[in-house]
Amino acid sequence: MKKIFLCLLSSLLLLLSFPKISFWPLAWISLVPLLSVISNEKPLKAFLYGILTGIVFYCGILYWIVPTFSAAGEPNIIGILVLLLLAIYSALYYGIFCLFYSKNFKHSLILPAFLWVSLELIRTHLFSGFPWASLGYSQWNFLPIIQISEFTGVYGVSFLIILVNVILVHSIQYTVYSLKDIGNKTQHTRFRIQNNITTALIVLFCLGFGAIKLYNPSATTSLADPPTTQWRDNPRIVTIVQGNIDQYKKWDEKYQQEIENIYSELSVSNSKNSDLIVWPESSIPGFLRIDPKIYNWIKELANKTKTQYLVSSNDFKDNKYYNSAFLISKQGEVIGEYSKVHLVPFGEYVPLRKTISKFIKVINEIGEFAPGEKYNALDSSAGKLGVNICFESIFPNEIRKSINSGAEIIVNVTNDAWYLKTSAPYQHFTMNIFRAVENRREVVRAANTGISGFIDSYGRIKSKTEIFRTAALSDKIIPLNHITFYTKYGDIFSYLCLSITILFLIIFFFKP
Repeated sequence: MKKIFLCLLSSLLLLLSFPKISFWPLAWISLVPLLSVISNEKPLKAFLYGILTGIVFYCGILYWIVPTFSAAGEPNIIGILVLLLLAIYSALYYGIFCLFYSKNFKHSLILPAFLWVSLELIRTHLFSGFPWASLGYSQWNFLPIIQISEFTGVYGVSFLIILVNVILVHSIQYTVYSLKDIGNKTQHTRFRIQNNITTALIVLFCLGFGAIKLYNPSATTSLADPPTTQWRDNPRIVTIVQGNIDQYKKWDEKYQQEIENIYSELSVSNSKNSDLIVWPESSIPGFLRIDPKIYNWIKELANKTKTQYLVSSNDFKDNKYYNSAFLISKQGEVIGEYSKVHLVPFGEYVPLRKTISKFIKVINEIGEFAPGEKYNALDSSAGKLGVNICFESIFPNEIRKSINSGAEIIVNVTNDAWYLKTSAPYQHFTMNIFRAVENRREVVRAANTGISGFIDSYGRIKSKTEIFRTAALSDKIIPLNHITFYTKYGDIFSYLCLSITILFLIIFFFKP
């Protein structure tokens, strides 16, 4: 019973370190109870304790799935089943970590961190990927430590957290062994001191780098250069419109005029001095390109305000539907477009549709979007925009691709109305902070019901809205065109961790 309690304690500490609570220090000790339990357990038991910890944590972090399904008119049992399936799948990674930790890595300081990052990398890519609540994201408001993301991505922060958790467990164990006079006391003391110093130096180095980067960016060296004088002295002004449209009114024709009025009034009243006005995902209740009424509305609005717009609408071309964003000129012409590349499984498309539909007939009622072909930058009067739609923002490599296509500003347009007043909008918003730091780009985020806001290239939130408020928000943006180590080389750090993990697993497997 004591061991189960310690596993649940780890789940609770993890949960409290993420939004909405966001008490980030807890993440640095969150796995100590779990690791203490599994250190002396057989691999199978360690696996099960990891599964337990993961399921409880993910049920807590993803609880918003249930009210989301309920609001959509589905029975609560459907939402609960989806939550449990996703929690069990995500918890498998905790179980695998605990299995190998107990079997092979428990005496090492650094190998568990390599293993953890390897599993986070796999979870980000396998089965379309689901990196929600990766450990590093808990540190979104600990700005000095997350500055290393421009080299390692969010994975580097996860690495440090695991490193500290492991050294704490080792220190506790060495202390217990010394008190019980188990083994060589001198050797225990020496190992403890060496490991503590090593961990402290690594963390302090990262903190020092982050502090210098935040308070004296010109003193650090990287592939990132300071903004050019042109943009520093003459920043662009971008306005975000948060329409706060009820999720279940958006596609009802009788509310179309009301929706148009909200966006028109907010745009006109906040267009003065704006170089670009950004609307959220699905802001246009229809098809911009094939509906003359909608197209004329947007054209008249652009002409009236003499401002460029980035609007979102479904699109239909070549017999396929797309979730798209369109750049509109001051004259009301479409001068650029981006179609969502990374679609939501079972939301925007159905994997293995033909096979699954044989067993679950309701699958045939789910519509299907086609993925866009590439991550392209849109050349606006505010700078070159790297647009991503909805949950694309949680995939570091996807955003990196848009930066490499020439983007100077990251723009996330999303509709988080699905999540109601849960912690999900906060979790989703804070992941964008890492995209800013990884690529040293400012982020503009327009969300239908919030959170909308502006984030600078160091992860500082410049301004933001409250959820479920009708609002418009304007801020100065500095387009940046330098390339960070992460932007250029991507997940090289996490793939290095994966390679080292595989190498040591092979060594352990063949070890007599």
